[in-house]
Amino acid sequence: MTAVTADRSPVESTSARVHAAIRMGTVNWGRRFGVAWLILAVVFVLHQTIWWVVRSNGGDVEAGYVGALTSFFFILGSTYLALMTQVMPFALSLGITRRHFYLGTVLLVAAETLVSAIGLSVLLAVERATDGWGLRVQFFEMGFMGQSNPVTQVLVYWVPLLTIGLVFVLLGAVFRRWGQLGVWGAALVPVLVVAAGIVLLTWQNAWGAFGRFFVETPTWALLAGYPLILAAVAAGAGYLVLRRATP
Repeated sequence: MTAVTADRSPVESTSARVHAAIRMGTVNWGRRFGVAWLILAVVFVLHQTIWWVVRSNGGDVEAGYVGALTSFFFILGSTYLALMTQVMPFALSLGITRRHFYLGTVLLVAAETLVSAIGLSVLLAVERATDGWGLRVQFFEMGFMGQSNPVTQVLVYWVPLLTIGLVFVLLGAVFRRWGQLGVWGAALVPVLVVAAGIVLLTWQNAWGAFGRFFVETPTWALLAGYPLILAAVAAGAGYLVLRRATP
């Protein structure tokens, strides 16, 4: 009796399909991930030029910062929206399932945002060593993101980057399932949540306690702890929405 075994192609395994999804997300890696860093470099040069002019004109502000770094968080996050809206249909046409494509995308988001967080931490260390690039400015620290522990520093950058990236992935899933109308509807959700929070805090006269929470909670917990809850919610919701999305 001859034993017959299935001739399974490598792309039929879960790991191979997830790996294929990751590779598809990195095809235009330079134009997507690289452009985000290029824009950050341009913003940095403009920021430093403005502060050089301020210092040259006698500006003696102790430590200057304007929060320009936050633009990088949203620019990088928006690139993952393109993955869901442009790359996903092609991936499904090649036989990659929604589940495998989504898992590969989430892993790619986690890896790229971690690399970015490490890069930002290194640049922050240079900024500190050079007394704010010789201009006493805080481009990468922004007055509140600096940590004494290197691991905590990376987490303070990574978790917000990861959270924003997964929110954009969720928006991409919403677009694939319900189109532009769904995106507009999803955009109303945070507006309604904020409005409900304002009404509740005012009704309960709890604005003092609300402010004390942010003052008394360590920065690492605000940036690297609580956002993880939102990241987990966005990742789970994105998968549930994508399961029935059309290619």
